[in-house]
Amino acid sequence: MEQLAIVTRNRYVESTHQGCICVVDSEGNVIYKKGDINTRFFFRSAAKPIQIIPFIQSGGAKAMNYTPKEIAIGCASHSGEPTHQKTVLNVLKRLNLDVKDLRCGVKRPYNEDENNRLISHGEKPSPLHSGCSGKHAAMLAYSKYLGYDISGYNKISHPVQQEILKTIGFFAGKEPDRIPVGVDGCGLPIFILPVYNMALSYARLTKYSQDSDSTYHEACRTIFKAMNAHPDMVAGTGEFCTELMQHTNGKLIAKIGAEAVYCLGIKEKSLGVCIKIADGSERAVYPVIIQLLLELDVIDKNEYEKLKHWHMTKLVNGLDEHIGYIIPVFQKDEILSLGSRVDINNKDL
Repeated sequence: MEQLAIVTRNRYVESTHQGCICVVDSEGNVIYKKGDINTRFFFRSAAKPIQIIPFIQSGGAKAMNYTPKEIAIGCASHSGEPTHQKTVLNVLKRLNLDVKDLRCGVKRPYNEDENNRLISHGEKPSPLHSGCSGKHAAMLAYSKYLGYDISGYNKISHPVQQEILKTIGFFAGKEPDRIPVGVDGCGLPIFILPVYNMALSYARLTKYSQDSDSTYHEACRTIFKAMNAHPDMVAGTGEFCTELMQHTNGKLIAKIGAEAVYCLGIKEKSLGVCIKIADGSERAVYPVIIQLLLELDVIDKNEYEKLKHWHMTKLVNGLDEHIGYIIPVFQKDEILSLGSRVDINNKDL
């Protein structure tokens, strides 16, 4: 692991975040790396755009009259806003299913306004508030399309999960039977892969979305277009994934996963990106991603202006006083140690 970001307080380094970065093209050539790119960890929710591919590829999404908005929420870790709940509920109604059929569990919404509304009205959250409810709804739709019993759809032994595992293996360049499987926070199977192979899966998704000769062209193009047409479905108001796709004009798709995993597919040169912050701290992800996009010359000045508040994140105390920053530093050769003084105005930072 290498130092990717630091946290400052009054110009001194208070904390550091280690991790790894891998950028590859669709042929598997490494374009950029930091740290050991063979490091393995769980794909978490960054896997969602890959997990929905077999549903679309099979013809299931078309047969079930899935809209681009519904495809986008099938790739989402949404914040539980009313529009997210409504979109998932519409899918369930069309499938003649109920909210109780979702096996994602119940979590409070990430969206502060919706969470406050629940509290003020004395209401409890439902499975619709779960950021993974859209993915679960898509898997239920896939199960019904294939004619399988929906009970146990969330278990690795279910045929739908076996198809997803095969697809993960193909896009990541790994034999499915050599991919360790765990259980994600929402109860679904999730996969351990090297950072290199996660990046490769996004490079291939991006490449196939532009290659009309690819068997997977239509499925990958559908995902790329849906996520960019409805970035508000992928995360939510004020969320990083949503703002990144809103302000980059269709250049990329972006998806976060729990424990500070982040993946990108970049159209130009069909690049795949995966980063992992070793301590699982999401706060370091966003500055690192923006810096990486600058290093790769992906975003222009106008796009950066709309995203720069994610770059050197300001930290404030309980009095709303500015006391420090989260700063990406992987682009520097120097390792910044705890307690060292930092020149915030240094353009190399």
